Amino acid sequence: MVPNLSRLAKYASIDAAQLQRQFDTSAESLSPRGQAVLSAILEVAEATANTRVPGAAVVPTLLRLVEEIAGQSTARAGEDATTIRAGLRRVVSAKTLHSLRELRLYRDADGVEPVWPHAGMLILNPFLGCSFGCAYCFRADEQQSNVDWFLNGRPTQVVSEETVVEQLARHPLFVPGVTQLGLHTATTEPFLPQVKESTFRLLDLLDERGWHNDVMVITKHYLTAEDAARLASYTSVRLLMFLTYNAAPAEMETMGGARGFRERRFESIDHLARYPHIAAAHYYRPIVPGWNDSDDQITDALTFGERLGLTVIGGLKEIPDLVTITRRRGLSLPTVASGPAGEKYFPPSLVDRILGIHRDLGLTSTVVGDQSCGLTVMMSGRAGSAVSNVEALKMYDALSPRRPKCMALCPPDQLAACARPPAPALATVHRLLAHIGFDGAAEVTETCVRLRSAVSPSTAELDSLSAHLRYAVTWQPA
Repeated sequence: MVPNLSRLAKYASIDAAQLQRQFDTSAESLSPRGQAVLSAILEVAEATANTRVPGAAVVPTLLRLVEEIAGQSTARAGEDATTIRAGLRRVVSAKTLHSLRELRLYRDADGVEPVWPHAGMLILNPFLGCSFGCAYCFRADEQQSNVDWFLNGRPTQVVSEETVVEQLARHPLFVPGVTQLGLHTATTEPFLPQVKESTFRLLDLLDERGWHNDVMVITKHYLTAEDAARLASYTSVRLLMFLTYNAAPAEMETMGGARGFRERRFESIDHLARYPHIAAAHYYRPIVPGWNDSDDQITDALTFGERLGLTVIGGLKEIPDLVTITRRRGLSLPTVASGPAGEKYFPPSLVDRILGIHRDLGLTSTVVGDQSCGLTVMMSGRAGSAVSNVEALKMYDALSPRRPKCMALCPPDQLAACARPPAPALATVHRLLAHIGFDGAAEVTETCVRLRSAVSPSTAELDSLSAHLRYAVTWQPA
């Protein structure tokens, strides 16, 4: 009943025979349902453990998981209690991966955690799995032997919202009132019926803390009038809403391309328009040649964005098994970027065509080419004066070989703010460095904050410092 556990034992630095005996003995006291769940959990653990952690508490952790899952699942009438249906197997996969991640025995290729540092933000992720059905989902590598569990799976909650917010409060990169937060952007869709209450619960908890942080929510789903009213009720958190609409066919976004879904997404703008204090913008990505780049599709998407006044455009990032997924969906094989990993394919000719259609339609909305630009323009509008976008600063372009992100289409005051951001006070820099435990020296120059230390800060730490200071930060060895 208990599968071979040699791989799991190796990564936990436990004798394989001893581990096998422990689970065999524990299985004897379980019900047939519990035994079946244990077997399924161990199959996932054996297949996915990939990080060595001597002494990890494998047995008690996975047995608690057996108790949780078996206690919450029941066999259908006339069904064998040992049957593990596809839906339950997806729950087992999601919760087992989370448990292994908490034990540090598993790390996914994208490094996503319940509180995930990404591009200077902290993303809160209580769920794994999504049913929106996007062919381009970057989480398709979560379990490479069977990507369908994630792409077609029912969203599964793996940790409570209360636990996530407590982890956020203790996170070394979190500064109350300063750090930008995001909800459910890396593991699921925040307004799916199964996830929506989790989204509002997170907002409730953040609002109760009175932190006044900016909170980004990106949704492909539609919002109801009730959703908009609930979003408008928060008095502490400062929402930055991205409504995604890319005129995708059903082969590209299964749920988004369903009949009637487009109209409900357009109605979402009407619902949010009743609450002008909620900052909202149009997320128009990915735009993929051959999938959703016809003139009619571009016109449709830009018309959606015109009503919000701000559109963020972007291309496709390569994902594992993209060829297999594309063929399965009946889509043409897309071109992917040939540059660094994670680079999106968004050819200049396509950008020019989009901007040309925008111009020919006489639209007045602002078009930007990066999520950070969209966030910054929303923040500037809310503040009544332009703030700088750390990810599109000219000083960063000068310090790195990367392609500039600025499309130079923002209003003049916004371009000026990003071209010459105000230098932070050295005292502010020192407070942030102390907050993350940085042991070294710092100086503020006209081009960057320059750090010196014996040990390099992590990429997440550098990104966080830059985002908090809205100024370029570099490091060099002492």
